[in-house]
Amino acid sequence: MMIGTIRINLIVALLAGIFTFTLSIGNNLFLSSCIKAGYCFLILFVLTFGFRWVLGLLIGPVSSLEDSSLVNSSSEVGQNLDLSTPDEDEETRQLMKSNHTKDAHSNDMQFSPLNPPKLVTKNNLDPEQLAGALRRMSED
Repeated sequence: MMIGTIRINLIVALLAGIFTFTLSIGNNLFLSSCIKAGYCFLILFVLTFGFRWVLGLLIGPVSSLEDSSLVNSSSEVGQNLDLSTPDEDEETRQLMKSNHTKDAHSNDMQFSPLNPPKLVTKNNLDPEQLAGALRRMSED
């Protein structure tokens, strides 16, 4: 049992062949690069068959276990969907009234944006201190 189709083999092998061709064209002749890309294509095409076969063996028993568990379970579970809206009861009405009163209280409060502290700059700095700080920074 294999997973996927032969299209997977073609895609993987084609990508590997193109990758091999682009890497080898800079160091080899055109014909040599084509031969290497062809070999890479053929090898990965065959290896992908083996990988798909092994993956099918690993996943095959797992899917058969899931199928047997589905047969044992009730066949009606999950088959019907109830789209009707239930009638409102007293608890739902009370909950909606309490939410409405909370919204009224929150509307009474006014919005106030955050007031972050402003940056303070020193306007009267000694030029000699600035020059000394610049010299120390340039030495490091």
